[in-house]
Amino acid sequence: MSFLLILSTGLYLAFILYIIAGLFRHNEQPITSTEETPFVSVVIAARNEEQNLPDLIQDLVNQEYPLDKLEVIIVDDRSTDSTPTILTQATENFAFIKQIRVDDRSVNMTPKKHALNLGINASKGEVIVSTDADCRVGKLWVSSMAYSVVQQGGISVGYSKIAGESFFEQVQRVDFLGIIAANAGVGGWGQFWSGSGQNLAYKKSDFEAIDGFEWVKDKPSGDDMYLVQSISKLKSGVINIDPNSFVTTSAVQSLREFMNQRTRWSSNSRVNVRQNHLFFAFLFSAFLCNTTILLSFLFGNAWLFAFSMKFILEGCVIFLGGKLFDTKVNPLVYFAWALAQPVYIPVVGLMGLQNRFTWKT
Repeated sequence: MSFLLILSTGLYLAFILYIIAGLFRHNEQPITSTEETPFVSVVIAARNEEQNLPDLIQDLVNQEYPLDKLEVIIVDDRSTDSTPTILTQATENFAFIKQIRVDDRSVNMTPKKHALNLGINASKGEVIVSTDADCRVGKLWVSSMAYSVVQQGGISVGYSKIAGESFFEQVQRVDFLGIIAANAGVGGWGQFWSGSGQNLAYKKSDFEAIDGFEWVKDKPSGDDMYLVQSISKLKSGVINIDPNSFVTTSAVQSLREFMNQRTRWSSNSRVNVRQNHLFFAFLFSAFLCNTTILLSFLFGNAWLFAFSMKFILEGCVIFLGGKLFDTKVNPLVYFAWALAQPVYIPVVGLMGLQNRFTWKT
């Protein structure tokens, strides 16, 4: 067990050092306007989002971007609440907002991918910018995300901050910050492993060049990871660290929802066996490291040194990521999160392999 603990921890911490070094390679420069102002299509899939859509629509109305170069397409995916009414009112009040109604579930593609696919296919924009219906965006969000695509090419991966100040919400914020910071770290080396559909931008022509969601059409999630990996290989990518590009999203409200969400994300790891070997190696090393630390603790072996090194280096990722993405981290919250990792990561990893999660159908 001691040999496996040393081996797994060493491999994982090598990845962490690689990520830390990459975080220092980012230069914080606000995205500014360019001579080229692309036509932008904001595409959003929504299902039963009556509580969130009014705020997001108002945020989109407040965008400081030329209205003759902007359209917002919201795809109503079989909503049974007042979402259709809210969208109808929005389209009547604002000509640049359009809605598409999905009445039947696709037999060929999972629901959210189908909704996004319809919206993107109907769009007129050169640049596609996407977020989720439960997010909030700043007035320069479209500008920052669109201009980053024009300036850098490829796909722009934006930051999503989990809102809320309860202890559980702060733990979720640290957890998600860790994911985004790891992506930013490898992004500093020109590697693009993943991103969140809550904040992405890319050219429509690049989406078409990778055949859209065709290769992951039957997967319940992972559309964002697939887009990031595929478009960055086709062209390039950028981690957008301009504060104007950041969005906020709501935390889940229960531990059960949290575990279900993370298990769904974990289930995408199998795709990386084929799609991105280095990313899969990192995920596997994280799983193995946390599992061996847990087993060493349970059976009384020397686990403390391995856990301590992991605690220190992961802390560097979290706090450097917090500085990069203007997100304060409570040290006590980080401590609680770090203590949970050796249990949380193996459980979520194993449940993800068995697809033990639920998702909107």
